[in-house]
Amino acid sequence: MILGIETSTTHASLALVRSLDEPAVLKSSFVSERAHNAVIFDPVTEMLAHYRDEITGIAVGLGPGSYGGVRVGIAVANGLSLVLGIPVLGVSSLEAWDFSGAQYTVLGDARRKTFFKAQVRDGLLEGEPQLLPGSEVIDEVRDLVARGDRSFVTADESVSVAIEGVCLSYPTAEGVAKRAMQKPVLDWPEECVLEPHYLRAPYITTPKAK
Repeated sequence: MILGIETSTTHASLALVRSLDEPAVLKSSFVSERAHNAVIFDPVTEMLAHYRDEITGIAVGLGPGSYGGVRVGIAVANGLSLVLGIPVLGVSSLEAWDFSGAQYTVLGDARRKTFFKAQVRDGLLEGEPQLLPGSEVIDEVRDLVARGDRSFVTADESVSVAIEGVCLSYPTAEGVAKRAMQKPVLDWPEECVLEPHYLRAPYITTPKAK
């Protein structure tokens, strides 16, 4: 059984998945703007209390998304991996979206007047997310939506408001777990260094002289 952890957006979730063909055995979701660490441990504890001995691997969403949220998920996954003595695998959150179609495009607000656009087909990310001017993306997607394209999704409410017809939805822990299960746990790396999926290099400023 795989424990999935997805915390890259405000709508975070956990899931225990036994097989690709079955729904999750147990799911838990919670909404938090900046403090997933304050609410994630109770559902983790509940899952471990009932299924600890059945969990054989941990899969965690690596984003892109909230910097703090992704780091919380990675920290929890690493900690549980050490305590339980089981492997952990990182998965792109873009490949775990709550969408019924085989192909979709994720849009997101990348700040600094830019959007990111990522194409996913059959559960696999096609290349790296593109960073584009927000105005360019809005015009392009509005035109496609007007022609009947309903394959655009976003986890940013501001994007769904700016472009009518873009579905507001989120990556899920069940999707993360099932994406990881595409590879048998025995084939997961023995040591996996988990790094968040950054859209651009961290933006660092120094304090101004007083």
